[in-house]
Amino acid sequence: IKPNFKALGPRLGKNMPLAKEAIAALDGAKANDNLKNGEPIRLGVAGEEFLLGPEDVQVVLAPLDGYQLEREGTHAVALDLTVTDELKREGLAREIVHAVQQARKDTGLAVEDRILLQLGGDDALMAAATEHEQYLAAETLATSVGIGVAEEDSGEIASVEGMDLRIQVVKA
Repeated sequence: IKPNFKALGPRLGKNMPLAKEAIAALDGAKANDNLKNGEPIRLGVAGEEFLLGPEDVQVVLAPLDGYQLEREGTHAVALDLTVTDELKREGLAREIVHAVQQARKDTGLAVEDRILLQLGGDDALMAAATEHEQYLAAETLATSVGIGVAEEDSGEIASVEGMDLRIQVVKA
């Protein structure tokens, strides 16, 4: 709950800074429930009691730790911003697909050409490729995917999040 200074300023005058502190100390959920039920919020400031209505305050949603909150009108969405190991590997797999698509383009393959794909490189990339092998094959039109078998002296080297990825693409 935050004060609406335009509404409260004229009513509270020099007591506005104290009111701001008192409003910040309120239980936001309880105050919001009062307002929803048509009841005023009772606020004690400098020995006086003030009754606050919905026009006197702003109800602001605060996200839990680790969440991002977006609100529009009466709707709100909270997103968990925690990047798990599983999400990290999925992101790496998407970056591998992007690198393979670039390698396809660089070798002059048509968009619809099927390929034989071999990958080599950093262990984290190979773990992501193994976990998401079907996704890699589907997105790159690979009829086969060899993981950890790309020869060191052939193919292209791409950088994925600072890690080396060796890509060998051959038309199937």
